[in-house]
Amino acid sequence: MRLALAAFALVILALVAAPALAEPGYESGDREVNAQARTFFDQGMDHIKKKQWALAIQSFMQAVRIEPQYVEAWNNLGYAYRKNTDNQRALDAYKRALEIRPDYKYAHEYIGRLYVALGNRAMAMRHYEILRRLDAKLAAELLRAIEANDADLGDG
Repeated sequence: MRLALAAFALVILALVAAPALAEPGYESGDREVNAQARTFFDQGMDHIKKKQWALAIQSFMQAVRIEPQYVEAWNNLGYAYRKNTDNQRALDAYKRALEIRPDYKYAHEYIGRLYVALGNRAMAMRHYEILRRLDAKLAAELLRAIEANDADLGDG
């Protein structure tokens, strides 16, 4: 009887937990992201695809206002600022992404590219070394950009 009751409890638990496991929310690190922030993030990504940098900046700014720990939004905000040639704001956004998640590989790649654009090879190499430990393929792409002194080389 105890075994049957335990089995029944496990079935009920599985039925309750299954929907939560089947549709995980978008995560920023270990946290689930607010749906409205995610909507602004998605809009920003659409603007990036269309190279609408100012609109992308607005969307990512809205996302981080709603969700200040949204590392992906900070990183893409930096990307949009860099593409819009607002290098100081790009640097600030990348640094914020790395404050939130120091091992976020894409922020290391993009800040490395920004340092290439700024002519700061030493800082670009510093982020390359960190990135090499996190993702060898991304690191190789960054190294090619550093060696060519071309921040946009291989950067979609």
